[in-house]
Amino acid sequence: MRLRDLVEVIKSDVIDLTDGPFEVDIESDDGGTHIVISIEFHEDAKGIMRRMIDEHGGNRILVKLVPEGYIHSGINKGD
Repeated sequence: MRLRDLVEVIKSDVIDLTDGPFEVDIESDDGGTHIVISIEFHEDAKGIMRRMIDEHGGNRILVKLVPEGYIHSGINKGD
């Protein structure tokens, strides 16, 4: 499955796992390309990560904890 398609699948999974704002993006670093799930409700991180391992364990997926208000602030996109 292409990463772009996997992002859409993950978005539909995460919406059921948190009531807070979140984003799912494709990013890259020295380890290669990966999917990053940014969430504002930190208490949901373990459940999200557990589900990602169970359902998409063959992919590199990171859960990034961001402060409340970060996702809709534009800070994360350089706006």
